[in-house]
Amino acid sequence: MVSKRGITLIEVIVTIGVIAVLVAIALPAIQRARETAKRTSCSSNLRQILLATHSFVSTEQSLPSLFNGTDLPYPLSVWDQFHAHSWRVPLLPHLELQVLESQVVWENLATEPSNSKVAQTVVTTFICPSGMDPSVMGTGLRHKVIARPLEERSEQDYYSVVRADYDAMAGIHLLPDPIPPDWITNTVESVRWGVWGRARLDGETIGGSHILSFQRGKFRDVLDGLSNTIAVVERGGRPVELRDGKPLVTDDNPEANYLGQSGWSPSNSFQMAINGAGFGINVSNSSGIYSLHPGGANVAFADGSVRFLDESINIDTLATFFGRADGELE
Repeated sequence: MVSKRGITLIEVIVTIGVIAVLVAIALPAIQRARETAKRTSCSSNLRQILLATHSFVSTEQSLPSLFNGTDLPYPLSVWDQFHAHSWRVPLLPHLELQVLESQVVWENLATEPSNSKVAQTVVTTFICPSGMDPSVMGTGLRHKVIARPLEERSEQDYYSVVRADYDAMAGIHLLPDPIPPDWITNTVESVRWGVWGRARLDGETIGGSHILSFQRGKFRDVLDGLSNTIAVVERGGRPVELRDGKPLVTDDNPEANYLGQSGWSPSNSFQMAINGAGFGINVSNSSGIYSLHPGGANVAFADGSVRFLDESINIDTLATFFGRADGELE
């Protein structure tokens, strides 16, 4: 008679232990593989954006403006800058999204109800797969109700926009070292201008009350070479404002809401298109390059190439990638 041998408790424990070890080994590898795939997809998005930008330039002879359409007269106030159509909208036909572009009511503000359908359409090219779900939208106050008291505002006074994880960076704000005693730290004289052009303000500071004009950039002005000059960067994590990987919670902003809208369709303030002084990679998503990829961020150069820059990069080295003309302040 053949005896039936059962599984002993020790064998069960050993088997479970082996499985646990295998899972512990395999799980990080799976997670790394997933993140690698997301980072590759993100890189592909940036490459498509730059290809569309080059297609636009070949037609228009200059890059898109950061502020497009609408009947808002120049000079634009700081508040006006949040409601024009962004630089991304003119790129839609060059991303094979002609139907979506045809729905844009250019003469109306990007944040008006007439443009809500466009602003609330997900354009996957503008979204990094490592970021938040597109259903988490950026919000803001409509243009005409800014002076209305808080207690008198209704739900209709606010707009919602599908978020974007990529921004055009117009330059970088630098400060001399050491800073002279009479130096105005927030002056445009400290800005190293990039490929998108430059602004002329009516005041001495970047946050001046008006922009007198915005001069659209031309590739011919990029004397450093297109392959050496950053055009579009990751600005992930919004509509939550992040600093060093954590929500920037303050008494005035307990939910760390990003104070500027973070959608792909409406424009942003010009100040937010300038990398902040001293802000390297993955420090702040409101003042610099920021991604949800570990160790660095993808950036697209003006020639259409995409590189992953390590977050430990020296700020002076990073600054040379922003300037379009031999790293000199213009």
